[in-house]
Amino acid sequence: MKQWPAAIQLLVVGFYVAFSLLMPVGIGFWLDRRASHEFPLFILIGLGVGTIVMIYGVYRMVKPFMEEAKKEELRGPAKMFSKLASSKPKKDKEQE
Repeated sequence: MKQWPAAIQLLVVGFYVAFSLLMPVGIGFWLDRRASHEFPLFILIGLGVGTIVMIYGVYRMVKPFMEEAKKEELRGPAKMFSKLASSKPKKDKEQE
């Protein structure tokens, strides 16, 4: 039961991704049908805007998890993911 808060936060991230892409694309689809465009111009613009909004929003939502992961000693994929997100490359003792 201790994992529920993290699972709910990940569900929120998933819904955020879906809606941040679907809403602008849906609006673009509606505008394209209204303007009778043959080329899906507004759909592509909506997809681009939705992608930018999605990336920024997911970054802001995942940032606290990554900061917490840096504080704890992690194993497996979580350790690899935290290393990818770290801003400074760590030096090994062998290189010094």
